[in-house]
Parts: sequence; C-alpha cells; structure tokens
Amino acid sequence: MALVAISYDKQYPDPLIMKTGDELKIVKRIDVEWPGWVFCESHSGKKGWVPENSIKIGADSAVAQQNYEASEVTVMEGEIVRIEKVESGWAWVTNMTDETGWVPLKNLKIIE
Repeated sequence: MALVAISYDKQYPDPLIMKTGDELKIVKRIDVEWPGWVFCESHSGKKGWVPENSIKIGADSAVAQQNYEASEVTVMEGEIVRIEKVESGWAWVTNMTDETGWVPLKNLKIIE
C-alpha cells in the first residue's frame, strides 16, 4: 500500500496497448528523466512509454516481448493506493475507485 504524497493527473487519455509480437515504431529511445522507458507508437497511431525490458529494440523499431498497457491513473494527495508492480521509477497501482494505471513512484509514500 502507498499514500499519495503528490497528486498526479494522467497525461495520455488514449494509451498505447501492445500484445506480444506487436511491432512498434520507436519515437524516443532515451529519456533523461525516466531511464528504462522508450516512447513508442503502435500501428494504430497510439503512443506511450514502454518499459525497455518489455521490448526487443531494433534500429528504429521494436517488437513487444510481452503484453503491456501504457495507461496512467489520476490520483489525489492523501489517497491510499495498492501497488501491483514497480518498473523503472513508476508504480502500477489500483486507486480507491478501482482504476488501475501507472503513477510516478516519487509521488507515493510506501506504508505498511
């Protein structure tokens, strides 16, 4: 469980969703603020940040090595969320209204 120390509003309302084997176009390979993430675009034109370890990177493209959803979730300061997994500075959480998505780990305070 975690306490939301700093509110976060989702940035991408129509997130990239990939399935194992999907081909993606790499838009941005390196992000200084969030190492370990690659900004990709699907064939349908949806864009989103993808964990580097979930894709096989080629010259200008990548292939999904697992299913993944780039959904973020809006959380409010003081809210309690359940952390499902952590990846390169982000946490996949479930909020109080049972919405799930990514939130920056720096916005959360882990509680027992």
